[in-house]
Amino acid sequence: MTRITRAAKPIAGTWSPMREAAARSAVGTVETQNPREWADVMWDVYGGLEVVTQSEQPCAGAMVRRSIDRLHTLELRLTPQTHRRTASMVESHPSDDVFVAMITEGQALVVQDGRSCTLGPGDFAFVESSRPYSAIYETSSRLIDFAWPRHAIGLSESECQSVTARAFRAASPLGRWLSPALIGLHQMDEGVSQAGVVRIADGISDLLVTAALELASPDDPTDRWRPQYDQMIKFIERNLDETELTADFLAENFFMSTRSVHRLFAKFDTTVASAIRDMRLEEARRMMLSHSHRTKSVSFIASHCGFSSLQVFSRAFTTKYGVGPKQYRDSHQ
Repeated sequence: MTRITRAAKPIAGTWSPMREAAARSAVGTVETQNPREWADVMWDVYGGLEVVTQSEQPCAGAMVRRSIDRLHTLELRLTPQTHRRTASMVESHPSDDVFVAMITEGQALVVQDGRSCTLGPGDFAFVESSRPYSAIYETSSRLIDFAWPRHAIGLSESECQSVTARAFRAASPLGRWLSPALIGLHQMDEGVSQAGVVRIADGISDLLVTAALELASPDDPTDRWRPQYDQMIKFIERNLDETELTADFLAENFFMSTRSVHRLFAKFDTTVASAIRDMRLEEARRMMLSHSHRTKSVSFIASHCGFSSLQVFSRAFTTKYGVGPKQYRDSHQ
């Protein structure tokens, strides 16, 4: 890997090179085959950004930059390369811009806030410049970055952290109408007054924020609640032989109310009792098929997996697998 960077220059306070360099409704174009010159352009425009490329590959790019009031759009054509904004760059070159990165050709991997997403043509994702991020382009690509100052789109810091690096797919219900709107906004040159363009840009930013917050809803079990749910599932796996393994037992060990435990499992369309039962049945099934337990009786296995009686185990096993435990074991010998 080859890092193509420029020397950092001290900057005081929050700084946005896009807002500093671009005049209202201005259009700027740059194209270069010189890797160092391209690294300088990216550093200046994005406010501290490292360009990384495979040493044997050429590195070049072209940029068309437009400014519409508080919105700035940047259309990029890139050879394969990686863009990184590190923690030290964030500290030395602070910025509060929020980007909507849309791929028009090629592919990108966007990483921020512990999440990553792959974007193809028409897909887009949020990225915020106030925290480290990276964007990886393994093939020649074209993209459009739409940049607003965070305060202009009404997102708090915590909300920004919840929406970054989440893919809006071009074929999704949101993508089918937002992707063309973004491209049209970038290409809007004439036929609409300056004030009209500004209002359209503000309206699209409101729609993007609404869509992003829907995508990153706190009620999404794959986001906010997944780590806690996974911890409980692992805890259940380690304690399947515990006869008192119930919602109360989980609540006591995770310092939660029993009601909160039930609500957590409901977010994943299950209950504590059914999750425990299914995990005990699966462990019993594995034990019956294991060579190391082939001499153990079904009754022993049922007790070892936390079932109160052989009858209770047999009924639950037959319901889940369609046959009784002994018949299931015999047929898999």
